[in-house]
Amino acid sequence: MDCMGRDSNILHFDRFNVEHSVYPPGLYMAPHKDKLSRISIILDGELWESTEQGEAKATRNSVVIKPNDVVHENTFGPTALRLLSISFNDNSLLTDRFDSWQWINHPAIHVLGIRLWTQMQGIRDEKRLMALFEDFFTTLARLGQAHYTRPAMWRSTLKKLLETDLDTPQTIQTLSEQLSLHRVSLARGFKKEYALSPVQFRQYTRVATALQELALTQKSLSAIAYDAGFADQSHLSRAVKSLVGCTPGGFRRMMNGG
Repeated sequence: MDCMGRDSNILHFDRFNVEHSVYPPGLYMAPHKDKLSRISIILDGELWESTEQGEAKATRNSVVIKPNDVVHENTFGPTALRLLSISFNDNSLLTDRFDSWQWINHPAIHVLGIRLWTQMQGIRDEKRLMALFEDFFTTLARLGQAHYTRPAMWRSTLKKLLETDLDTPQTIQTLSEQLSLHRVSLARGFKKEYALSPVQFRQYTRVATALQELALTQKSLSAIAYDAGFADQSHLSRAVKSLVGCTPGGFRRMMNGG
């Protein structure tokens, strides 16, 4: 545990480090710069971060893009904050693509960030690592740009429905009726805003929910599948394998250091 009270598990590579950290609740960090540029993925807890560019409240599904020249101030929430980070010894890996600080809240970015984090731990070949980075950064730029427009009220309402009613088997037709919109307008408008169809957005949200429970609880896979809105454990396993690249059990062992 370091001087800030943070508990960390770090894997070191030549051009970057991969870190799983837990910060205690109520921590405050005065304005500072990080030594290394980084991407961080919130697994659990809350964090308020402010810079000259603005303020953000980060919770589960939040991902930060943070070049190391950004002065920022952090206030941590009432429960422990758990996050995954990729910090860059080769600063150009991040800054050649992103030159400014931003927090993005999008379940697909969250899941794909975890996929990048898990895959990097088993690869030592530089060419394969860089291919993973390029794929992630391309998707990050596309989804982040789509998400940072100002959504219409109905799209915000639909997003909330997709994020919270995970166990409700809603179709595009039932959602469109609920919001008094034509199903085609609903599907097209939502995808324009969030770069995913409503069905895809919900699938990523379900997987993000399952990953959180796999990382932070000892619940059975069948209980996690139910909590995340999957029909059964086999559906959960297929979705996690497809989007993250490993089985639910494999991800849990990785998060527990196994």
